[in-house]
Amino acid sequence: MSTSCSHYFRETVRGAEAEGLDGDVLLAKVGLTRAEIEDPLWRGRSETLAHLVQLVWLALGNEFMGFTANRCKYGVFAMVVHGVLRESSIERALQKAILYYGLITDDIAMELDIDDETVAFNIRFARPELDPHRYFHEFWLSIWYRLVSWMGGALAPLRQARFAYPEPTARVREFKYMFPAEFEFDADVTALVFEREFLQAPILRSREELKELLALAPLGFMTTPIDVTSYSRLVRYHLLPRRRFPIVFADLAAVAGKMAMSEQSLRRKLRAEGTSFREIRESMRREVAVERLIRGNLSVTDIAEMLGYSETRAFARAFRGWTGMSPLEYRTHFRDVLMNED
Repeated sequence: MSTSCSHYFRETVRGAEAEGLDGDVLLAKVGLTRAEIEDPLWRGRSETLAHLVQLVWLALGNEFMGFTANRCKYGVFAMVVHGVLRESSIERALQKAILYYGLITDDIAMELDIDDETVAFNIRFARPELDPHRYFHEFWLSIWYRLVSWMGGALAPLRQARFAYPEPTARVREFKYMFPAEFEFDADVTALVFEREFLQAPILRSREELKELLALAPLGFMTTPIDVTSYSRLVRYHLLPRRRFPIVFADLAAVAGKMAMSEQSLRRKLRAEGTSFREIRESMRREVAVERLIRGNLSVTDIAEMLGYSETRAFARAFRGWTGMSPLEYRTHFRDVLMNED
Protein backbone atom coordinates (compact mmCIF):
# COMPACT_ATOMS: atom_id res chain seq x y z
CA MET A 1 0.00 0.00 0.00
CA SER A 2 1.47 3.35 -1.03
CA THR A 3 1.59 5.98 1.73
CA SER A 4 2.57 9.63 2.04
CA CYS A 5 4.02 11.54 4.97
CA SER A 6 1.90 13.98 6.97
CA HIS A 7 3.65 16.99 5.37
CA TYR A 8 1.76 16.56 2.09
CA PHE A 9 -1.61 16.21 3.83
CA ARG A 10 -0.86 19.19 6.07
CA GLU A 11 0.22 21.43 3.22
CA THR A 12 -2.79 20.46 1.09
CA VAL A 13 -5.06 21.61 3.90
CA ARG A 14 -2.99 24.72 4.66
CA GLY A 15 -3.19 25.87 1.06
CA ALA A 16 -6.94 25.21 0.93
CA GLU A 17 -7.52 27.19 4.11
CA ALA A 18 -5.52 30.11 2.72
CA GLU A 19 -8.05 30.15 -0.12
CA GLY A 20 -10.99 30.25 2.28
CA LEU A 21 -11.94 26.57 2.53
CA ASP A 22 -12.74 24.84 5.81
CA GLY A 23 -9.85 22.45 6.49
CA ASP A 24 -11.69 20.46 9.15
CA VAL A 25 -14.57 19.81 6.76
CA LEU A 26 -12.13 18.68 4.07
CA LEU A 27 -10.41 16.32 6.50
CA ALA A 28 -13.72 14.90 7.67
CA LYS A 29 -14.67 14.17 4.06
CA VAL A 30 -11.68 11.86 3.69
CA GLY A 31 -11.89 10.35 7.19
CA LEU A 32 -8.95 12.16 8.77
CA THR A 33 -8.44 14.41 11.78
CA ARG A 34 -6.34 17.50 12.42
CA ALA A 35 -4.33 15.61 15.05
CA GLU A 36 -3.26 13.00 12.49
CA ILE A 37 -1.93 15.40 9.87
CA GLU A 38 -0.19 17.56 12.51
CA ASP A 39 1.76 14.53 13.76
CA PRO A 40 5.14 14.59 11.95
CA LEU A 41 5.46 10.80 12.29
CA TRP A 42 2.00 9.98 10.90
CA ARG A 43 1.57 8.56 7.40
CA GLY A 44 -1.61 8.28 5.35
CA ARG A 45 -2.65 6.33 2.29
CA SER A 46 -1.76 7.95 -1.03
CA GLU A 47 -5.31 7.24 -2.19
CA THR A 48 -6.62 9.34 0.71
CA LEU A 49 -4.24 12.16 -0.20
CA ALA A 50 -5.42 11.99 -3.80
CA HIS A 51 -9.04 12.20 -2.65
CA LEU A 52 -8.18 15.24 -0.51
CA VAL A 53 -6.44 16.97 -3.42
CA GLN A 54 -9.39 16.16 -5.68
CA LEU A 55 -11.76 17.89 -3.26
CA VAL A 56 -9.55 20.99 -3.18
CA TRP A 57 -9.25 21.07 -6.98
CA LEU A 58 -12.99 20.90 -7.38
CA ALA A 59 -13.86 23.34 -4.62
CA LEU A 60 -11.40 25.98 -5.84
CA GLY A 61 -11.66 25.26 -9.55
CA ASN A 62 -7.89 25.74 -9.47
CA GLU A 63 -5.30 23.13 -10.42
CA PHE A 64 -2.56 25.24 -8.82
CA MET A 65 -4.46 24.97 -5.51
CA GLY A 66 -3.69 28.53 -4.36
CA PHE A 67 0.10 28.17 -4.42
CA THR A 68 0.51 30.64 -7.30
CA ALA A 69 -0.62 34.22 -7.80
CA ASN A 70 -3.20 33.30 -10.44
CA ARG A 71 -5.70 30.50 -10.85
CA CYS A 72 -5.25 27.70 -13.38
CA LYS A 73 -8.72 26.44 -14.22
CA TYR A 74 -9.66 22.87 -13.48
CA GLY A 75 -9.29 20.82 -16.68
CA VAL A 76 -6.25 22.57 -18.16
CA PHE A 77 -3.87 19.69 -17.47
CA ALA A 78 -6.22 17.19 -19.10
CA MET A 79 -6.65 19.46 -22.13
CA VAL A 80 -2.88 19.87 -22.52
CA VAL A 81 -2.15 16.15 -22.27
CA HIS A 82 -4.91 15.34 -24.77
CA GLY A 83 -3.28 17.85 -27.11
CA VAL A 84 0.18 16.26 -27.03
CA LEU A 85 -0.58 12.55 -26.90
CA ARG A 86 -0.17 12.02 -30.65
CA GLU A 87 3.29 13.55 -30.87
CA SER A 88 6.03 11.37 -32.35
CA SER A 89 7.97 11.01 -29.09
CA ILE A 90 7.75 11.75 -25.37
CA GLU A 91 10.29 14.53 -25.84
CA ARG A 92 8.15 16.18 -28.52
CA ALA A 93 5.09 15.83 -26.27
CA LEU A 94 6.89 17.59 -23.43
CA GLN A 95 8.02 20.38 -25.74
CA LYS A 96 4.48 21.00 -26.93
CA ALA A 97 3.03 20.77 -23.41
CA ILE A 98 5.51 23.40 -22.25
CA LEU A 99 4.48 25.60 -25.18
CA TYR A 100 0.80 25.27 -24.25
CA TYR A 101 1.40 26.13 -20.61
CA GLY A 102 3.47 29.12 -21.67
CA LEU A 103 0.38 30.45 -23.42
CA ILE A 104 -1.88 29.72 -20.45
CA THR A 105 0.08 30.93 -17.43
CA ASP A 106 3.10 32.95 -16.32
CA ASP A 107 3.02 31.47 -12.82
CA ILE A 108 5.09 28.37 -13.64
CA ALA A 109 7.73 28.54 -16.36
CA MET A 110 8.96 25.25 -17.80
CA GLU A 111 11.70 24.49 -20.31
CA LEU A 112 13.76 21.59 -21.63
CA ASP A 113 17.55 21.78 -21.53
CA ILE A 114 18.66 19.12 -24.03
CA ASP A 115 22.04 17.58 -24.76
CA ASP A 116 23.10 14.34 -26.44
CA GLU A 117 22.43 12.09 -23.44
CA THR A 118 20.04 13.91 -21.11
CA VAL A 119 17.00 16.17 -21.03
CA ALA A 120 16.58 18.46 -18.04
CA PHE A 121 12.96 19.38 -17.37
CA ASN A 122 13.34 22.74 -15.60
CA ILE A 123 10.60 24.54 -13.66
CA ARG A 124 10.60 28.02 -12.15
CA PHE A 125 7.84 29.51 -10.04
CA ALA A 126 7.22 33.22 -10.53
CA ARG A 127 6.24 33.66 -6.86
CA PRO A 128 7.99 30.88 -4.90
CA GLU A 129 7.16 32.65 -1.63
CA LEU A 130 3.54 31.58 -2.13
CA ASP A 131 4.71 27.98 -1.68
CA PRO A 132 7.05 28.45 1.30
CA HIS A 133 7.34 24.74 2.13
CA ARG A 134 7.75 23.75 -1.53
CA TYR A 135 4.70 21.49 -1.42
CA PHE A 136 3.45 22.41 -4.86
CA HIS A 137 6.97 22.43 -6.33
CA GLU A 138 7.27 18.74 -5.45
CA PHE A 139 3.67 17.99 -6.40
CA TRP A 140 4.20 19.56 -9.84
CA LEU A 141 7.44 17.65 -10.44
CA SER A 142 5.80 14.38 -9.37
CA ILE A 143 2.89 14.86 -11.77
CA TRP A 144 5.19 15.35 -14.74
CA TYR A 145 7.46 12.47 -13.76
CA ARG A 146 4.47 10.18 -13.48
CA LEU A 147 3.14 11.41 -16.83
CA VAL A 148 6.45 10.76 -18.60
CA SER A 149 6.62 7.27 -17.07
CA TRP A 150 3.02 6.57 -18.07
CA MET A 151 3.57 7.72 -21.66
CA GLY A 152 6.63 5.48 -21.94
CA GLY A 153 5.00 2.47 -20.30
CA ALA A 154 7.79 2.08 -17.73
CA LEU A 155 9.47 3.91 -14.88
CA ALA A 156 11.39 6.73 -16.59
CA PRO A 157 15.12 6.58 -15.74
CA LEU A 158 16.37 9.74 -14.01
CA ARG A 159 19.97 10.88 -13.89
CA GLN A 160 19.33 13.54 -11.26
CA ALA A 161 16.64 15.49 -9.38
CA ARG A 162 17.60 19.10 -8.64
CA PHE A 163 15.92 21.41 -6.16
CA ALA A 164 16.45 25.17 -5.98
CA TYR A 165 16.05 25.18 -2.20
CA PRO A 166 17.80 23.64 0.83
CA GLU A 167 17.44 19.97 1.65
CA PRO A 168 14.16 19.36 3.53
CA THR A 169 15.64 16.96 6.06
CA ALA A 170 12.30 16.03 7.64
CA ARG A 171 10.96 14.53 4.40
CA VAL A 172 13.94 13.94 2.17
CA ARG A 173 13.51 10.19 2.62
CA GLU A 174 10.28 10.53 0.64
CA PHE A 175 12.23 11.69 -2.39
CA LYS A 176 13.88 8.33 -3.05
CA TYR A 177 10.41 6.98 -3.81
CA MET A 178 9.06 10.05 -5.57
CA PHE A 179 12.17 10.72 -7.66
CA PRO A 180 14.48 7.68 -7.70
CA ALA A 181 17.71 9.45 -8.63
CA GLU A 182 20.71 11.31 -7.31
CA PHE A 183 19.67 14.56 -5.57
CA GLU A 184 21.12 18.06 -5.68
CA PHE A 185 19.82 20.78 -3.35
CA ASP A 186 20.39 24.55 -3.49
CA ALA A 187 20.60 24.13 -7.26
CA ASP A 188 20.19 27.01 -9.71
CA VAL A 189 16.87 25.62 -10.92
CA THR A 190 14.46 22.88 -9.88
CA ALA A 191 14.62 20.11 -12.49
CA LEU A 192 14.31 16.44 -13.34
CA VAL A 193 17.13 15.18 -15.54
CA PHE A 194 15.94 12.33 -17.76
CA GLU A 195 17.84 9.86 -19.90
CA ARG A 196 17.25 11.26 -23.37
CA GLU A 197 16.97 7.83 -24.97
CA PHE A 198 13.79 7.18 -22.99
CA LEU A 199 12.25 10.50 -24.01
CA GLN A 200 13.03 9.92 -27.69
CA ALA A 201 10.94 6.75 -27.69
CA PRO A 202 7.39 6.84 -29.08
CA ILE A 203 4.40 7.31 -26.80
CA LEU A 204 2.91 3.90 -26.03
CA ARG A 205 -0.45 5.06 -24.70
CA SER A 206 -3.76 5.60 -26.49
CA ARG A 207 -6.38 8.28 -26.07
CA GLU A 208 -8.70 5.72 -24.53
CA GLU A 209 -6.08 4.89 -21.91
CA LEU A 210 -5.66 8.59 -21.20
CA LYS A 211 -9.39 8.98 -20.63
CA GLU A 212 -9.24 6.14 -18.15
CA LEU A 213 -6.29 7.68 -16.33
CA LEU A 214 -7.83 11.15 -16.16
CA ALA A 215 -11.20 9.79 -15.03
CA LEU A 216 -9.60 8.97 -11.68
CA ALA A 217 -7.21 11.92 -11.46
CA PRO A 218 -5.25 12.86 -9.50
CA LEU A 219 -4.63 9.38 -8.07
CA GLY A 220 -2.73 8.08 -11.09
CA PHE A 221 -0.33 11.01 -10.85
CA MET A 222 0.17 10.93 -7.10
CA THR A 223 1.19 7.40 -6.27
CA THR A 224 4.94 7.13 -5.97
CA PRO A 225 6.45 5.96 -9.27
CA ILE A 226 8.22 3.08 -7.59
CA ASP A 227 4.78 1.79 -6.62
CA VAL A 228 3.83 1.37 -10.27
CA THR A 229 4.61 -2.35 -10.10
CA SER A 230 2.67 -3.09 -6.88
CA TYR A 231 -0.12 -5.62 -7.17
CA SER A 232 -2.74 -3.11 -6.05
CA ARG A 233 -1.59 -0.69 -8.75
CA LEU A 234 -1.69 -3.44 -11.38
CA VAL A 235 -5.18 -4.41 -10.26
CA ARG A 236 -6.31 -0.79 -10.62
CA TYR A 237 -4.90 -0.74 -14.14
CA HIS A 238 -6.71 -3.93 -15.16
CA LEU A 239 -9.89 -2.80 -13.44
CA LEU A 240 -10.04 0.47 -15.36
CA PRO A 241 -13.06 0.17 -17.64
CA ARG A 242 -12.70 0.03 -21.41
CA ARG A 243 -16.11 1.65 -21.79
CA ARG A 244 -16.75 4.88 -19.96
CA PHE A 245 -20.53 4.86 -19.68
CA PRO A 246 -21.69 2.85 -17.93
CA ILE A 247 -18.49 1.96 -16.10
CA VAL A 248 -18.04 -1.82 -16.15
CA PHE A 249 -15.38 -3.29 -13.88
CA ALA A 250 -13.79 -6.66 -14.56
CA ASP A 251 -14.30 -9.31 -11.90
CA LEU A 252 -11.60 -10.94 -9.76
CA ALA A 253 -11.25 -13.96 -12.04
CA ALA A 254 -10.73 -11.81 -15.13
CA VAL A 255 -8.16 -9.57 -13.44
CA ALA A 256 -6.26 -12.52 -11.99
CA GLY A 257 -6.22 -14.11 -15.44
CA LYS A 258 -4.74 -10.96 -16.99
CA MET A 259 -2.06 -11.02 -14.30
CA ALA A 260 -1.34 -14.72 -14.94
CA MET A 261 -2.07 -15.88 -11.41
CA SER A 262 -4.81 -17.64 -9.51
CA GLU A 263 -7.53 -15.77 -7.67
CA GLN A 264 -6.20 -17.11 -4.39
CA SER A 265 -2.68 -15.86 -5.12
CA LEU A 266 -3.94 -12.42 -6.08
CA ARG A 267 -6.02 -12.17 -2.91
CA ARG A 268 -2.93 -13.10 -0.88
CA LYS A 269 -0.73 -10.52 -2.64
CA LEU A 270 -3.27 -7.77 -2.10
CA ARG A 271 -3.73 -8.73 1.55
CA ALA A 272 0.03 -8.41 2.03
CA GLU A 273 -0.24 -4.84 0.69
CA GLY A 274 -3.02 -4.06 3.14
CA THR A 275 -5.92 -4.01 0.72
CA SER A 276 -8.33 -6.26 -1.18
CA PHE A 277 -9.89 -6.53 -4.61
CA ARG A 278 -13.22 -5.24 -3.29
CA GLU A 279 -11.59 -2.25 -1.54
CA ILE A 280 -9.76 -1.25 -4.71
CA ARG A 281 -12.90 -1.50 -6.84
CA GLU A 282 -14.99 0.42 -4.32
CA SER A 283 -12.38 3.18 -3.96
CA MET A 284 -12.45 3.65 -7.74
CA ARG A 285 -16.24 3.86 -7.70
CA ARG A 286 -16.11 6.35 -4.83
CA GLU A 287 -13.61 8.59 -6.62
CA VAL A 288 -15.74 8.75 -9.76
CA ALA A 289 -18.94 9.27 -7.77
CA VAL A 290 -17.53 12.16 -5.73
CA GLU A 291 -16.04 13.82 -8.79
CA ARG A 292 -19.32 13.61 -10.72
CA LEU A 293 -21.43 14.81 -7.81
CA ILE A 294 -19.30 17.88 -7.24
CA ARG A 295 -18.27 18.82 -10.76
CA GLY A 296 -21.38 18.30 -12.80
CA ASN A 297 -25.13 18.48 -12.69
CA LEU A 298 -25.87 14.83 -13.37
CA SER A 299 -28.71 13.39 -11.34
CA VAL A 300 -28.02 10.75 -8.71
CA THR A 301 -29.82 8.24 -10.94
CA ASP A 302 -27.54 9.10 -13.88
CA ILE A 303 -24.43 8.71 -11.71
CA ALA A 304 -25.69 5.38 -10.36
CA GLU A 305 -26.21 4.11 -13.91
CA MET A 306 -22.77 5.42 -14.95
CA LEU A 307 -21.19 3.41 -12.13
CA GLY A 308 -23.02 0.26 -13.13
CA TYR A 309 -25.60 0.11 -10.33
CA SER A 310 -28.89 -1.43 -11.40
CA GLU A 311 -30.80 0.57 -8.77
CA THR A 312 -30.30 4.08 -7.45
CA ARG A 313 -31.02 2.84 -3.94
CA ALA A 314 -28.07 0.44 -4.10
CA PHE A 315 -25.77 3.28 -5.14
CA ALA A 316 -27.14 5.53 -2.37
CA ARG A 317 -26.48 2.81 0.23
CA ALA A 318 -22.94 2.32 -1.03
CA PHE A 319 -22.29 6.07 -1.08
CA ARG A 320 -23.53 6.45 2.48
CA GLY A 321 -21.12 3.70 3.48
CA TRP A 322 -18.23 5.61 1.85
CA THR A 323 -19.02 9.08 3.17
CA GLY A 324 -21.69 8.84 5.89
CA MET A 325 -24.08 10.90 3.74
CA SER A 326 -26.51 10.33 0.93
CA PRO A 327 -25.37 11.54 -2.53
CA LEU A 328 -27.71 14.55 -2.39
CA GLU A 329 -26.63 15.44 1.15
CA TYR A 330 -23.01 15.23 0.09
CA ARG A 331 -23.52 17.45 -2.96
CA THR A 332 -25.46 20.05 -0.97
CA HIS A 333 -23.10 20.01 2.00
CA PHE A 334 -20.00 20.29 -0.17
CA ARG A 335 -21.31 23.20 -2.18
CA ASP A 336 -22.81 25.06 0.75
CA VAL A 337 -19.99 24.65 3.24
CA LEU A 338 -16.87 24.51 1.10
CA MET A 339 -17.90 26.84 -1.68
CA ASN A 340 -19.84 29.29 0.54
CA GLU A 341 -22.90 29.08 -1.64
CA ASP A 342 -25.46 29.42 1.12
